[in-house]
Amino acid sequence: MLRHGLPILLLAACSSGPPDPRTDDSPTFGHVLVMADQDLRPVLEDQRSTFEALYPKARVDVRYLPEKQLVQAMLNDSVRAVFGAFVPGGDQQAYFRTRQLTPHVEAVAIDAIAVLAHPAGPDSLSLDELRGILRNGRLGEQPCTALLDDPGSGVARSLTDSLFDGRTEQPLRVRLAQGPVDLAQRLRTDSTAIGLLAFSLLSDLDDPACRALRQGLRLVPIHHGDTPALAPTQGTLKDGRYPLRRPLMMLVTEGKSGLGTGFASFVAGHKGQRILLKKGIAPAHVPARDVMLVTP
Repeated sequence: MLRHGLPILLLAACSSGPPDPRTDDSPTFGHVLVMADQDLRPVLEDQRSTFEALYPKARVDVRYLPEKQLVQAMLNDSVRAVFGAFVPGGDQQAYFRTRQLTPHVEAVAIDAIAVLAHPAGPDSLSLDELRGILRNGRLGEQPCTALLDDPGSGVARSLTDSLFDGRTEQPLRVRLAQGPVDLAQRLRTDSTAIGLLAFSLLSDLDDPACRALRQGLRLVPIHHGDTPALAPTQGTLKDGRYPLRRPLMMLVTEGKSGLGTGFASFVAGHKGQRILLKKGIAPAHVPARDVMLVTP
């Protein structure tokens, strides 16, 4: 009996094959698809490359989309983790319940909406003045155009939520550029316009692309009420003084401890938070670096 059974056992062992990296993944092994807001490309690419360098058997594909498309794409069964500036709403939560999933949602950083302008543009803006530009196209008695870089960007949704309590009956009065580079170029030739961009596209002054976007322009400080006008920095995001903040969230939807969980945990962990600190936005779990120089 042993002689007859042995070939069958050997055949079964040989046919099992190596683990499939797309289905037999672990937190540090495999191949996974992650979705992210396109505004986060500058801050997530370093996360991905560092993670893959630390874990050579892990491959993370990040697909970047405007927020409007990202919200729909995260309902795809193949998506294990999502990074964006929103929290899933009731429709998305109901969908996850049909899949018997309870997504893990966690803030990993604080981003902001930055206001850019020509050097001859406004010195500062109040939230009420910004509301006037977005509803009426005017700053006081003067015309003022608001530019967005993408119609599906989360910036417009964030502005509607923060400045107009989410009311959408009156659309924002904005013009659309063909991406951040085109938006910046338009501002360099128009002192009557302001540009509204995710701060994460501008925050890393060691990144040539970020410096190129900011060249010839300036960040407009924003104030609310009697508070001082402040520009977005790691310090003003972390302590809440800059009024146009928005949290960056991670959403893990896989029903096991796979590679999506591993990558998301890396971003939320010590090494990932240090990378976010270097990129110029405010990490959720690491204090911002504010340096005070005192001269004797």
